[in-house]
Parts: sequence; C-alpha cells; structure tokens
Amino acid sequence: MAPTLQGKVAIITGAASGIGFSTAQSFLAAGVQGLALVDLSLLALQDAFSSALASPEGQQRILLLEADVSDEASVISYVSRTVERFGKLDISVQNAGIAQQPISIMDQEVDAWDRMMRVNVRGPFLGVKHSLKAILASPSGGKGGSIVLTASQLGLDGAPELSAYCSSKFAVRGLMLSAAAEAGPQGVRVNAICPGPVVTPMMEKTPREQWTTFAGKAMLGRLGQPEEIASGILFLASEESAFVTGASLKVDGGWSRFA
Repeated sequence: MAPTLQGKVAIITGAASGIGFSTAQSFLAAGVQGLALVDLSLLALQDAFSSALASPEGQQRILLLEADVSDEASVISYVSRTVERFGKLDISVQNAGIAQQPISIMDQEVDAWDRMMRVNVRGPFLGVKHSLKAILASPSGGKGGSIVLTASQLGLDGAPELSAYCSSKFAVRGLMLSAAAEAGPQGVRVNAICPGPVVTPMMEKTPREQWTTFAGKAMLGRLGQPEEIASGILFLASEESAFVTGASLKVDGGWSRFA
C-alpha cells in the first residue's frame, strides 16, 4: 500500500530545490492536507512551486515561508505561521543544509566550520525544538507525529577532507537519537534519512570527475535521484513506519558499510 498523508499537516525546510523539492512533490501526491514549504529565498520557492500554486487546491494546501533556519525567531515564525494557517502540525522534515568543498582538516577555516554548524546542526535543533512543541500541542496530542532529519551517509562513515560536513551530519544523528528517546513516550517518532551522493544542485557544485568516483563506491554503481530520497522521507513521515523511531535509514545505493 502506498504511504498516505491524508489529514496531515507538514513542514519541509530547504524545500526550493533538490531533496526538499522532491519531498514536497511526494507529500502532495500522498494527499497531505497542509504543506508549509520553507527556504531562505521566497522567490526560489515561488519559482519552484508556480505550477502547484496555479490551482485553487494548491493555493489552499501550500504555504510558502521564507526563513533562516539558523535563526530562532525565524524558526518560531515558520512553525507558528504553519499552525495559524492549518490549525495543527503533524510532520516536520528538517532538510535544509549546506555542503563543503574538500579541504584538509589542517586547513579548515573556523568561520566556515562555524557556518556549517549554524545551518546543519543549529537549524535542525531549532526545528526539532519548536516543531515538537507544536506537534504535542496539536489536537492529537502528538500521537502519530513524525519528525524526519536529513543526515547523510557521511554521517555514518565519515570521509577525508570533509571534516565540517561529516561532523555536522554525525551531530544530526545524535540530535535525532536524543529527540527520539524524549518524544517516543508521547507518541512522536523521530528518525533520520541518510542519503548517499544524489544529483541535486548541491551535488552540481562538485567537480564532475568526482561523480564517477562516487558512483563507483555505491553497490548499485550510480548516483541517487532526489525522488528516491523523497520516497524514504515519505515512508518515515507516514503511518507506514508507525513502529520506526530512532532509526537512521540509509538510502545510498549501498555506499555505506555501516550496518
């Protein structure tokens, strides 16, 4: 049976492109009642979802919100505006993040490290903090609630010359495990998705010769597509995964050797 989000209200951050955009499309196809789409650029969101917003149904179901996920006031705002618009919150997908170019840990600049932590760790932390409050305050009392964090295969295995990014994604998994332990008794599930190399705008910044190297490390011998990661996120967000929490779901084509 295909996962359904009928009657659910969800937030997706980093929704204007890549995995976030594909996840939004999958949620809409799964019948989500209300969908708040968050990104740093409102214009990028408007461009990405112009077709969906062309219909009255799309305008009713979709809310576009510009926010800096590393700023607590912005996070409080996007969560509260979602609840004001749709009356509740059931699902929060904390997907926004940034990548880095390879650099030796000996040459890693502290400012770049700090920016990575602000976006990739502080952002999900704030998102979980305020989303969980809203989910528990919803009419369901949190029952059936789901929070999904985008981690990475590199948050399982690590990699040379990517110390900031790998550290941030290991931290996301630590945040997920702590939140899952805290929220589980209240009926809210918290999980992480761990993508391998995926053809996204973020990947486009990587030299093309590395694409072949990445593909060769995967058991399936290719890079992933955003919609393949979105399928995993939809599973974790839906009641199809009702007995799954505290999990790091690998969707990496067999790259990671982490069991």
